[in-house]
Amino acid sequence: MPVENNDYLKIGELPDLSIVPVNEVVFHEEPDMERVADLVERFGADGVLKNPPVVAYLDGSQRRVLLDGANRVTALRTLDFPHVLVQLIAYDDPGLAIDRWHHAVEHLSTDQLLDHARRIVGVSVQAVPECPPPADGNLCCLTLPDGKRIVLEGAQDLFDKVEQLREFTKLYHRKTYMDRVSYTNLAHLGRNYSNFTALVSFSPFAKQDLARLADAGVLLPSGLTRVLLPKRALRFNVQLDVLRSRLTIEEKNLWLQETIQQKITEKCIRFYREPTFFFDE
Repeated sequence: MPVENNDYLKIGELPDLSIVPVNEVVFHEEPDMERVADLVERFGADGVLKNPPVVAYLDGSQRRVLLDGANRVTALRTLDFPHVLVQLIAYDDPGLAIDRWHHAVEHLSTDQLLDHARRIVGVSVQAVPECPPPADGNLCCLTLPDGKRIVLEGAQDLFDKVEQLREFTKLYHRKTYMDRVSYTNLAHLGRNYSNFTALVSFSPFAKQDLARLADAGVLLPSGLTRVLLPKRALRFNVQLDVLRSRLTIEEKNLWLQETIQQKITEKCIRFYREPTFFFDE
């Protein structure tokens, strides 16, 4: 008789959704203000929050660290919303992993990138045959269109390292110069980005690193951490009028649970286990 796979069944259980005060969410990375401006305009036009930001609670406490959705939460704060719909997950959940994005840089030349890096205090630049494995002193590795690789080495201290990363990424951290990607194939990058000049790969941060940074109020540059969840809620499409209303947070969460039950009754919730691509973000 086959053994029931309870882990698989748990993955298929509904995510934990809640409405929380927007100002009680603690950031771990900076928002991208260009994207925030776009979201402010979009929220004003369609009045919908499509995807709940992801918030982790630490050590059984009430501290809520924002893992994904800094731009959405910042846009709602800009518009003076009191509450936000979030997906909650325990920070020690074994299914929660912190990975990294790569940055596909366009338009800026190799000389511009490296000259900028050399001006950062404590950073050294050297050519390498292969990007080294993650280590405390490795800020990032640049892969050029011809396959050459250059590593930037910097501080061992976590907080100094974050400052050096902030200094380096600010050179290209605009939509016209950079996109976050999860792949490293140079042929694909060259095809997808006609002005591609470098792929920047970062050493991932550990969970305890993000907790230390959040406790200290120190923010990572936008677009470095990629959060992998055991399950993720997408396209909930909550009307912003609900979040803006004068209902108490208890009343809003009661509405939320009733809405989830209605979606179950109407059989409009689907779970996809395979990797998914969205073409409307």
